[in-house]
Amino acid sequence: MTIRNIAIPRKLALAFAVLIATFSIVSLVVFANVRTLHQVAATRDEAKLASDHADDMLNGVVEGQSAVRGYVLLGKPAFLDTYKENAAAITAAAAEFNRHAARHDQAERVRRFLAAVETWQRTKVEPTLAAFAEPATREQARELAGSKQLGAMRDSIKEIQAAQQAWVDQQDAAQRHAETMVTLALALGGAIAVALAGTMGMLLSRSIARPVVAIASVMEELAAGRHQVALPSADRRDEIGTMARAVAVFRDAAVEKARDEQERQAVFAEVGDGLARLADADLAARFSGFPPAYAKLEQDFNAAMDAMAQVMGAVTSATNGINDGAADIRAASDDLSQRTEQQAASLEETAAAMEEITSTVKETAASAAQANKTVEAARVEAEQSAEVVERAVAAMGGIERASSEIGEIIGVIDAIAFQTNLLALNAGVEAARAGDAGKGFAVVASEVRALAQRSAEAARDVKGKITAATGQVDAGVTLVNAAGDALARISARVGELSGLVRTIATAAEQQATGLQQVNTAVAEMDNVTQQNAAMVEEATAAARSLAVEADSLAQQVSRFRVGAAPRAASPVHQLQQRAAAGVRRLAGARATAVTDDWSGF
Repeated sequence: MTIRNIAIPRKLALAFAVLIATFSIVSLVVFANVRTLHQVAATRDEAKLASDHADDMLNGVVEGQSAVRGYVLLGKPAFLDTYKENAAAITAAAAEFNRHAARHDQAERVRRFLAAVETWQRTKVEPTLAAFAEPATREQARELAGSKQLGAMRDSIKEIQAAQQAWVDQQDAAQRHAETMVTLALALGGAIAVALAGTMGMLLSRSIARPVVAIASVMEELAAGRHQVALPSADRRDEIGTMARAVAVFRDAAVEKARDEQERQAVFAEVGDGLARLADADLAARFSGFPPAYAKLEQDFNAAMDAMAQVMGAVTSATNGINDGAADIRAASDDLSQRTEQQAASLEETAAAMEEITSTVKETAASAAQANKTVEAARVEAEQSAEVVERAVAAMGGIERASSEIGEIIGVIDAIAFQTNLLALNAGVEAARAGDAGKGFAVVASEVRALAQRSAEAARDVKGKITAATGQVDAGVTLVNAAGDALARISARVGELSGLVRTIATAAEQQATGLQQVNTAVAEMDNVTQQNAAMVEEATAAARSLAVEADSLAQQVSRFRVGAAPRAASPVHQLQQRAAAGVRRLAGARATAVTDDWSGF
């Protein structure tokens, strides 16, 4: 498989894969050496710290010796404390050195240094301090303190520093090597990447860009209408070949389209000629000899022309029928218009008569209502008179009761007069028995007896008059009761009369309302009849217009050359004559029914 047959995505993927692999290798080399540089830098820092701690160990020994000498010379306890602090600092610095030192052999050197420090402390420092503690040996202690004591420890520190420096030099060499490798990897990787990119670009341009440019040129030729062009790269099996074959399909389609365009122009010219003949009212135009692609158009046009010719023949026959029907409609409309106008006039007269009857009934209803009010007022006055009679009867009863009471009083007075007469009689008898001494009393008794007799006579007279008055009062009560009964009967009759008058008034109002509704219905019928008359006029005008339009349509249809066609018989005229006769019979029956109804009313 050659590169020109590989798919474009695979070509691009291969090119980018090579570049990515190159950059990956360079990146790995650079990453490894950069990591080495970081490790070397960290090791150098640790070595620097270890060297500093080695210096701290030596400084601790030197300062410890100086503190011992100061203590021996001056005797100040502060120097002794300084010595102890430096001894502890030596141990701490040794521990830190061992922690930061990368080489394992340094621990042995530190151990030997600490052993030398311990020997110095045991053989030099402690004897010096012990000698200084005794006044007799203090001079000896000063001599011991002034002697050389740090040679072995200085040698140990120098050995440690030398080994540490050798380690640092080794790390410096490793750092320089790593830097060289990074520089070399970047330079070689960049050069290789540039070379590969150029090579891949050249290959991709040769296998993709040039064929695409060639195909674009071919497409421009096709767009310009030049179809006789060769297509390059059509035998390739990648996307370029697919594009070339697709362009070939477009080229073939364009050639086919041009051929179809020529056929279409010819068909359009033929169709234009047929349409021109159709516009000239020639329905005999037919198509023939169309290409197979336009055979359906040829068949449809010929069928449409045949159908149009048949339609025009039918339209001609229908136009003649419309003319006859329009004439019949116009005659029937004129007849119906006259009858409608007559019916409207009759309804108008009926409406006027109903209006007069309605006015008369309304006046009757108003008179009945007024009579009802008058009878109601009479009934109210009769009821009031009955109440007056009832009060008179009650007053007569009171007079009768008062007369009875007066009679009783007269009876009491008569009894008193009788008793007084008896007493006067007894007094006269007693006065007579008394002789002359009772004469005066006898005279008084005689006068009292005479007075009692007159009182009894007066009481009998009053009683007789009261009895007579009582009889008159009883007669008056009887008459008043009779008058009350008569007024009650009159009031009842007046009430019945009021109900009858109210019924008459209600019936008159209902009749007036009914007549008003009938009058309204008649007015509406009159209005509807007027509207029907107007509609008949409109129908007549429409029939005339239809006749005119039918004539115009017949003239327009006559322009088309469709050949002779038999005129179809139209049943419109006979049908409309039967319909008009039916309408006249129905109108006459309705008029007779209306006349009978009004006569009965």
